[in-house]
Amino acid sequence: MFWGKINLLFLLLLIPLFFFFLGFARFRRKKEFRKFADDRFYHFFLQRFSNFNWNLKNVILIIALLFIIIALAKPRWDKEVQIVKKEGIDIAVCIDVSKSMDATDIQPSRIERAKDQISLFIDQLKGDRIALVAFAGESFVQCPLTNDYGAARLFLNLLDTETVSSYGTDIGGALEKALDLFGEKDKHKVIIVVSDGEDLEENAVKIAEKAGKQNAMIYTLGVGSPEGSTIPIQKKNGNMEYAKDDEGNIIFTKLDVNTLSQVARVGNGNFYPITPKQSEIFSIMKNINLIEKKKFDSKEFVRYKEQYHYFVIFALLLLVIESVILYRKKQRFNRVIDYED
Repeated sequence: MFWGKINLLFLLLLIPLFFFFLGFARFRRKKEFRKFADDRFYHFFLQRFSNFNWNLKNVILIIALLFIIIALAKPRWDKEVQIVKKEGIDIAVCIDVSKSMDATDIQPSRIERAKDQISLFIDQLKGDRIALVAFAGESFVQCPLTNDYGAARLFLNLLDTETVSSYGTDIGGALEKALDLFGEKDKHKVIIVVSDGEDLEENAVKIAEKAGKQNAMIYTLGVGSPEGSTIPIQKKNGNMEYAKDDEGNIIFTKLDVNTLSQVARVGNGNFYPITPKQSEIFSIMKNINLIEKKKFDSKEFVRYKEQYHYFVIFALLLLVIESVILYRKKQRFNRVIDYED
């Protein structure tokens, strides 16, 4: 027999205490009787009290308590084998953490809205594995492929525009880093790029076309507005200023719809601008759910069935029996016969 909460078996120590209090109660009852009568009248005083019934009720209560404690400890037996199969799609999410993602043309900022979108996407996953690739001038894997969605959210929350020290935006490098996460024999490779589309290396479309030939499906989410915005930078003294180029001109960053659309088109996917309703996330999930899912692994688990309910039933049955037993003896009536002369 196995136990789910074996520590609760220490409650069995209550049973000897129960016997002690029963004996103590009997002793106190006799002691209190002596205060107003002699011992020889004790049995006469209790002539309608059934010691047998009293002892029987207490024994039943103790056995019921024993069964309740055993039930609380969750006894288990009767082994059964369960086979758990994991199926899903491998998905790599590339998130732009370049300085332009601090722009506030989308409130509260592009980077925060991007993280909100990805968090919602993670909420929709069921069995799929997800990886996070952060990129700016360089790319690195923030979170490897995993189906531990709590860990993925933790890594996502750690991202900001200080995550990657190198300046610039290299979407093509992020795509290559994402492709390295998939196996060569994978039929489907889903990549989601969340960016404002400003590809300073200008190699995104070329690498996306290469990825498309390797059965990759690239979905792009555009963060920002075509009208554009300045990039606020907070100084150490708390003052706010705007990012400038080498010539001292204030940088104005815009959503590059054209680049993101081309990347998605040659990568067998679609481009979606981020919207407040977040409907684009559900559109991507709808497309992903149409893909044939692969089996990640199959694990065999051996477990024992919980059998506490038997002890609960026995305890309740005993409590019902105890409730109908009376302390009093059955009263006997003597027939009185009158004889008339």
